[in-house]
Amino acid sequence: MSTIYEVLYPTTKSTWIVFPGQLVEIRRNCFEQLPMYGIIIECMCPHFGIGYDDDYWVYIGGELTLVKNFQIYPVNLH
Repeated sequence: MSTIYEVLYPTTKSTWIVFPGQLVEIRRNCFEQLPMYGIIIECMCPHFGIGYDDDYWVYIGGELTLVKNFQIYPVNLH
């Protein structure tokens, strides 16, 4: 059994900060193989880490879409 990190016990934990203008992958669930790509526009309702999901407006395919933070993965351009 694996987690969303693709291993049962990940050795490192990574975090990231999402910011307006950032290119991101959008995955509706952790099993999707072909993600959609979008650009973060703004955080609609921040919850400041108190246990709720943040909602972000993301520009995807010519439309603004409301996306939960757990569906957003930053694109590594290195």
